[in-house]
Amino acid sequence: MRRWPALALAVAVICACTEPAATPSASNSPTATGAPTQTATPTATPTEAPTAEPTATTLVRTPEPIPTGAPQAAAPAIRVVSQAFSVGTAAPLIEVVGSFRTAAETDLRRWVPILLEGLDKMRVDPNQSSMRAFFDTLYAPGPYAELIRQSLSSTSPTSQGEQHKFELGQLTIQHMYAKPWGRVAYIDAILSYVDRVTAADGKTRSIELAQQARFVNQGHGFYKVIDGYDPTLGRWIDGEQPRWSALALEAEAPNQMWWFFQRESYVPGEQYPHAAPQGGRFLVTAFDNAWNDSLGKLDASYAKKDFVTRRFDDLTARVSRFEPATFLGDGIVTVVVNGRLVTAATSGPERSSPITRTLRFYRITRDGLNANWQVVDEQGSNGAWLSGGNLELAEIDQDRG
Repeated sequence: MRRWPALALAVAVICACTEPAATPSASNSPTATGAPTQTATPTATPTEAPTAEPTATTLVRTPEPIPTGAPQAAAPAIRVVSQAFSVGTAAPLIEVVGSFRTAAETDLRRWVPILLEGLDKMRVDPNQSSMRAFFDTLYAPGPYAELIRQSLSSTSPTSQGEQHKFELGQLTIQHMYAKPWGRVAYIDAILSYVDRVTAADGKTRSIELAQQARFVNQGHGFYKVIDGYDPTLGRWIDGEQPRWSALALEAEAPNQMWWFFQRESYVPGEQYPHAAPQGGRFLVTAFDNAWNDSLGKLDASYAKKDFVTRRFDDLTARVSRFEPATFLGDGIVTVVVNGRLVTAATSGPERSSPITRTLRFYRITRDGLNANWQVVDEQGSNGAWLSGGNLELAEIDQDRG
């Protein structure tokens, strides 16, 4: 069977924080007061380079490798044709309440010690390449991340023999925003902690620190900081401007779509069905049922030798619409694909016919980076969508793998 694997570092000592208005819009940002202070001094004792925490990913349906030597159709080439396309307006995010909020808050609290431990390690040698890669698992690239990185780079020991360690104080959730179908989009919270400094003579002192930050769930218990709030400017540093672009969508399309057409392609001598068996799918939606049924019919025709070759040539893709779910760039991409379907029966000539396929993909990105596309719908020959108008995003927008 074919399956698919799928500003500165706490330099603001926050004396009082006013909870932000209950809206994710940039025009109603939270407020906070604070006085700047010098960043804590790093320890001069070298430590071992950390092993980067694994980054959780959301798997999309891409074919697993089949056994070596088993025939399989090649991935079709797809050429993107640039064009202007329409952009929908994201639906307002909702404040999470109840058990979903409790579960997400519990996960975030479990992760925060990993963040503080990572910052401790970064203070040793923030410019080391492995450390920079490790830092990228904690903070999404952007102005706020650079402020944190620079503050770590600028720290230097004030005396020999000092030991520094960040210790968690309190995590105060301000707001937890979710998409209309329930997936938590991001969490605004104030992280209070202390830098415990132990001198060579054993005397200790503590520096109280805080970050007012925006956290995004990367999946499977891992989070990432995507922004920080500047109490002096009274705004989020990175802000809520779109973290996607038309060029990015078009550049991603070929590498995110080829597997869809490969799964509908056949070569002589194949040994594995293209449709998933009963109970063999991780995703069960109206569209996925319809697509899997069509693959089952292709498998049956192939088994009867109605055709021995089936492939797609000269595929071109045009993005016709994007409906973002948040400013991070997750959302529905509609793509129109044109090309030729080529088939051949046993010992017969190849026959070619033009095709047009209109597909919808859910672009999955948790931090504005590393997007994956999951096919969620297709328009039938009668103009109706196979999903019946229900994309079932609550089922699709989950952590898997």
